[in-house]
Amino acid sequence: MKAISVHLTDQCNNSCIFCVVNSHKERREGVNKKLLYKFLEENANQGYESVNIHGGEATVLDDFEDILKMIQDLNYKEVSLQTNGRKLSDFNYAKRLYQLGVKLFVVSMHGKDAAQHDFITQETGSFNEAMEGIKNAKRLGAKVRTNTVVYKNNIDSLVEIANLIIDCGVDHINISGLHPVGKAYQNFHQVTPRYSEIMPQVFQMVDQCIKRNTIVTLEGFPTCMVKGYEDYQLQWEDIHFKLLYHNFIIKNYADFMENETKRHGIACEECLHKKNCGGVYKEYLEFYGWDEFSTAVG
Repeated sequence: MKAISVHLTDQCNNSCIFCVVNSHKERREGVNKKLLYKFLEENANQGYESVNIHGGEATVLDDFEDILKMIQDLNYKEVSLQTNGRKLSDFNYAKRLYQLGVKLFVVSMHGKDAAQHDFITQETGSFNEAMEGIKNAKRLGAKVRTNTVVYKNNIDSLVEIANLIIDCGVDHINISGLHPVGKAYQNFHQVTPRYSEIMPQVFQMVDQCIKRNTIVTLEGFPTCMVKGYEDYQLQWEDIHFKLLYHNFIIKNYADFMENETKRHGIACEECLHKKNCGGVYKEYLEFYGWDEFSTAVG
């Protein structure tokens, strides 16, 4: 897949305790529409299949619908929107986004219930709104992919989270290893588990998705940690994102992530999976080191 990706804003209506962007609900900012339009215009009709929008939370912007209209006018086929899903709880709002080209909603879902999810977002009511948002998107005929970040306090709830969102009719569940930057770095010991401690529960979530005939992918986990489940890893070599992030253009997001945010070490040298593994997040290594990987290779 070849797509344009736009980090539209750092602004958000949640304050997730492991947010990689360090977003919070008090932040206010505008969008440099001139720069955005130039980026979109230069890449229009260049074979990009969609525009992927993320933040922060794009739906909190007053002019978000105008931006979607801009994308439509430039003849991009469709939009995928990474969102916390809260504003989609308004069916008419969700419908307007769908009509403006959003055909895939990627909704964050990190808890099995309101208590667990709202603790993460630091916003009461966010779970119920996200759940209603997922249901509204499905009512409209849109595709819904969810993203669940595995952190210390939801490890034992992963199967329940899978069942919850599968019952809503989601098309695809993505399970993410936590990237310890932003608030996740600030709260590292509160939120970041060791891979070796969480993989059995992650595999149980994958198994439950398979059992219930739902597409499932793994993202952000070193390949040596997903033995037997390698086929479910997100295949970044099949995805080409050209990214506008603030004032910078990153030509290939996957290459950027591998070269700038992850590391390979001595433990990787003998690993059969090194070629297809991006490595380990460097902040993870700063706190936990390489010890658990020395016996995982092969």
